[in-house]
Amino acid sequence: MNSFSLADEMKLPCQKMSGLAALKTRYRPFICPLDMVLAKIPEGARLYDIGCGTGALLYLALKLRSVKVAHGYDISREAVKASEAFAMKSEIFQVRHLHPEETPPDLHGYDTVTMIDVLHHIPPKLQDDFLRKTISQMDSGARLIIKDIEASKIIGSFMNQLHDLLLAREWVHQRRSSDLVQVFQSMGTTVSRPILRWTLWYPHFQIVVLVP
Repeated sequence: MNSFSLADEMKLPCQKMSGLAALKTRYRPFICPLDMVLAKIPEGARLYDIGCGTGALLYLALKLRSVKVAHGYDISREAVKASEAFAMKSEIFQVRHLHPEETPPDLHGYDTVTMIDVLHHIPPKLQDDFLRKTISQMDSGARLIIKDIEASKIIGSFMNQLHDLLLAREWVHQRRSSDLVQVFQSMGTTVSRPILRWTLWYPHFQIVVLVP
């Protein structure tokens, strides 16, 4: 898997989307290292993606990781509408709209939960509480995969700040991966060592959290 092969996998579905949703979905692998995320999703997993956008990761996991179900939600109605372009059976592939106050949802029954570039969109005072609630909604033994922007890389995180100001018109709040490791350890979870990856000028980290 690489950025080019992942973008090619989404070529046909993205032709059914329009505007910014189509562009962001088709070319996201060149900005976000989705191959790094997919590598940590077990074959045949029951997957739930928090803040899934148009459902690109869910679609790729079905195609490339043979997951049994690929469900997710997003707070953007436009993104949820665009997910219809993937045209898959709703019992297997499902993207639904939730309001921010309804999140996180019940995650019982899923052995793998992903959270890709979501945390930095949550207000700083609410981030740790959101993570605790997410863990509390998951089954024992399930894994939470978090990919986000590494705040310790000052210039790179600033470039992401400009990116979100331009595309999302939002001032975001990146975290240091080392801080998040401590937060999850305080919950009694097992946390992997953060992996750092650069794409273009964006510094990404990924951690895998196992629920006790």
